[in-house]
Amino acid sequence: MTHLRRMLGLMSISISLAACSHLQTKEGAYLDSVKGQATQAEVRQALGAPKAVRKSAEGEGVWVYEFREQQSGNRYTPPGTWCEEYLLTFDDKAVLQKWKQVSHFHGGELMPTECIPGIEQPKL
Repeated sequence: MTHLRRMLGLMSISISLAACSHLQTKEGAYLDSVKGQATQAEVRQALGAPKAVRKSAEGEGVWVYEFREQQSGNRYTPPGTWCEEYLLTFDDKAVLQKWKQVSHFHGGELMPTECIPGIEQPKL
């Protein structure tokens, strides 16, 4: 019986770790599936208008998307807002080349003014 409990415990931990390592937002899954193929027009159709459009230091077009989700608190987690910021880089032909996701939890804040605090925004 002890061996069976140990096996079940190890299986449970393995399944939990596997599930956590494969969690991805729908936006992230979309961007992964179209990287190197999608044009700015196709990305705009799928994700809507970006919050900001900038140029990187290398002169590449960078689109900034921001998604926020409020989290109600319970006795284990505080209330607040999750903020996801996506930075999409396009080449000179307006094709998505790479993207980066940055997440931040604003504990206790339901309407934060900055999505990701402390990150210097690229110059226009």
